[in-house]
Amino acid sequence: MKRDALRLVLVSLFAAMISVGAVFSLPLPPPLLPVTLAVFFSLLAGLMLGPAWGLAATGLYLALGSVGLPVFANGAGGIGQFAGPSGGFLLGYAAAAAAAGLVADRRSWGFARALLGALAGVAVLYALGLPWFRAVLDARPDKDVSMVTAFLIMAPYLAGDVVKAVAAAALVRALKPLLAQYLPAKAR
Repeated sequence: MKRDALRLVLVSLFAAMISVGAVFSLPLPPPLLPVTLAVFFSLLAGLMLGPAWGLAATGLYLALGSVGLPVFANGAGGIGQFAGPSGGFLLGYAAAAAAAGLVADRRSWGFARALLGALAGVAVLYALGLPWFRAVLDARPDKDVSMVTAFLIMAPYLAGDVVKAVAAAALVRALKPLLAQYLPAKAR
């Protein structure tokens, strides 16, 4: 029972960290998306809490934003944010956390597996977010955007998200003694 209470606290804490990472963002002119640390904290939630609890943390963040709390990039909130160019990436945070948690080996808390998990999370994030981004841009009457063009627009973000994945894996490795003590993984 005590372990579940700790995990609920950690879910809330990670939802708060994702919110702070998103709100304090670097705004860029449209169609570019703001640069945030929400991806870093979403990946970290999956790596540290595992797929189910990482999904719960990102799901809580998305639920808070969808009811109107200003927790999305640049202090935005509301269900309408999911219809914009970043909507696929917002939903992708949850899938990225789950993928990172599935691939990472929480029994050893090693850097290589954590990095592999974080990179899998980034791949899932872009698999969901990029087609949505292209579809929203392509829906404008004055634009004809291909997937290649959408990828080229998002390529600098992808590079930054890979750096965030490396940083999340390094943090998991650095916190290994604490994680092994307080968040031990169940034997498979």
